[in-house]
Amino acid sequence: MRIHTIEKLYSLDEIFLLIKNIIKPKFEIDENSYADESNLLIIGINVKDQSVIIRGSIDESKSRYYFSILALHSNGILKDFKSSNKTIEITRELGKILFNLVKNSKKNGENYAFSNLAIKEPMEREFQDQLVETETEILIKLLYSLQKSYNYSNILRKYPFSLIDIDGSWESWQSIYSSYIDLIENKLISHKSNSLSIKIFRNYDFALGKAYYQRIADLIISEEEEKQNSESNLRNSKSNFHNKNIDDEEENKLYNLKITFVFAHKKKEQLKLMQIIKLSDEVKKFAQFLHKNVFKQYNRISPQIVFISLYGYEESVGNYLRDNLHGVLSGTISILIAPPIDNNLWHNYLLVNDTSETQQGINLRTYNNLRRNGSGNQIQINKMDTLFKDLKETKKILEHNSNHLNDWANILSIDSCSKLLGVENSIS
Repeated sequence: MRIHTIEKLYSLDEIFLLIKNIIKPKFEIDENSYADESNLLIIGINVKDQSVIIRGSIDESKSRYYFSILALHSNGILKDFKSSNKTIEITRELGKILFNLVKNSKKNGENYAFSNLAIKEPMEREFQDQLVETETEILIKLLYSLQKSYNYSNILRKYPFSLIDIDGSWESWQSIYSSYIDLIENKLISHKSNSLSIKIFRNYDFALGKAYYQRIADLIISEEEEKQNSESNLRNSKSNFHNKNIDDEEENKLYNLKITFVFAHKKKEQLKLMQIIKLSDEVKKFAQFLHKNVFKQYNRISPQIVFISLYGYEESVGNYLRDNLHGVLSGTISILIAPPIDNNLWHNYLLVNDTSETQQGINLRTYNNLRRNGSGNQIQINKMDTLFKDLKETKKILEHNSNHLNDWANILSIDSCSKLLGVENSIS
């Protein structure tokens, strides 16, 4: 099944006509196809080849439109049906069977497009490549038609992330992770103040061209204002993320962009350390790519990954996060993982300062004595100035990281996320 989420609302009636024009004349539109205020269903029938089920649903609270495209081999659907020589009768029966697959699925508001269909396992995905090719072709044509008819465009870019490993159907994992990611999204939106702008991309598809496999992840992009100096206050946000054509270069330098990459692991095994390292490197390169080619107006783009794994993590993950400190090793990606390991929010943020004043022989009395002794100790004074400045900056980083992690512990519902995901901690 091909899935896509558009972070913009369109009339479902207009989308309905758009899709019908795309799939004709290869498919006959079944009479049970419809579009209303919140849901869309198109059943395209071809008794000699493949048939398709296209579903769409609207989430008005997020100004978001979900849709899914599922192709099935018609002969697999009809194999238990004693067909006659009358094509009309076969077509009507096929339409009825496909509609019942949808009717028997759980219709649940904005998740309607992604709800499981009542499809028997033996007939589900025969000749996988052919079905995926049909689904992908329809998706590409739909996005092209939206761009042409409604000037729809996406300011982000495709990127070859290694996100294709999956056990079972995408729909089954959607039912496991979706409600938890909804919670994260809602908490994050309510947590942000008016001085920050935020954009969320759900089920973002990173697949390149006509790739058979989708690479699905969730992106949370927030724009943060940067202080010019320690005494200046944050200015009112002007949302550069939504307005890229700003001429004042000095104005742009006041803004940073944070990209949070939410990866839901869809394998029935622990998330491996090498997968974390590989994906972290890919996210780092993706952020660099965006900064160079898309978001040049920002002073800095800071990537962060939230890993969610139903089956937990390899034990070595904890050691990796402890040994790769955010803010110490240059280029390290910020990482948070859930469910928590040993009931703690695991991360790679620097929280403990190993360079204490005592270790460096630094204290305020020594510093004042050096200043009173005059210029003869100017070298020592300069050294002390540098050390105090470094300590002050480190303290600021530690306080920022601590506040940041407290916020994320709340957003991720660390105390109850294992319960929300229906699992117990897999790491002993």
